[in-house]
Amino acid sequence: MIDPALRQSRRAGSSQLAMELLLTAYAAVSAIILLRTVLAAMDVTDRIWIGSFIFGITDHVTRYLDRLPGASTVILFNLSVSDLTLLAPVVLFPLGLIATGGRDR
Repeated sequence: MIDPALRQSRRAGSSQLAMELLLTAYAAVSAIILLRTVLAAMDVTDRIWIGSFIFGITDHVTRYLDRLPGASTVILFNLSVSDLTLLAPVVLFPLGLIATGGRDR
């Protein structure tokens, strides 16, 4: 029979690994989105290599967001609604982790 403490420590280890992988993926994706936001706000085009690289990665998502009505409306600096919609999960994801984390079960 497996010791319950050992079973619980295995679950905690796999849960920690999953959380670390999730946070690493979040950091990579949010860095790309934040860089796109900065480049779009500074009106950097895709003629510069960094603009071409970042816009090439993120245009797959914003192409679908641009199909929505009003998505091309510029709101702040040179940022459109689709750029700000892409930026929203970068802010909302950590807020969700804070809101649901830290509870004692």
